[in-house]
Amino acid sequence: MTRFRMFGIHLDQFAILADNNPNDVLEMNTEINFKYADNGGKIACCAKFEFSAEQQKLMILALNCEFEIQEDDFKKLQNEGTTTIPKELLEFFAVHTIGTARGIMFCKTESTQFNNVIIPPINVSDIIRNDMVIE
Repeated sequence: MTRFRMFGIHLDQFAILADNNPNDVLEMNTEINFKYADNGGKIACCAKFEFSAEQQKLMILALNCEFEIQEDDFKKLQNEGTTTIPKELLEFFAVHTIGTARGIMFCKTESTQFNNVIIPPINVSDIIRNDMVIE
């Protein structure tokens, strides 16, 4: 198991774009990306959630969580000038980021009519399909 810690949470965007929450079924668009810091062992998981109903955007939440891989474990991921972050580790980062997004959204929508909107369970294995290879 690769050891890591979350060392940063950044709320890039939060907006409620409608005056009221329709009681219709909401659609959610999810984006998850990763960034790598050249100074070694640092990966950011960037997530964006857009909620809409009938083609109208209602709410947007974008954040990134920064993770640092323990130095000894990071060295094991390096081989001949290439660093490979395993798919499974990226999935851990994504799950932590999604959980953080749920907490942020709960706090930001508290005492609003959007407090009942949730980020449902997400199968990150469907989103993250490969290892991250850094040359």
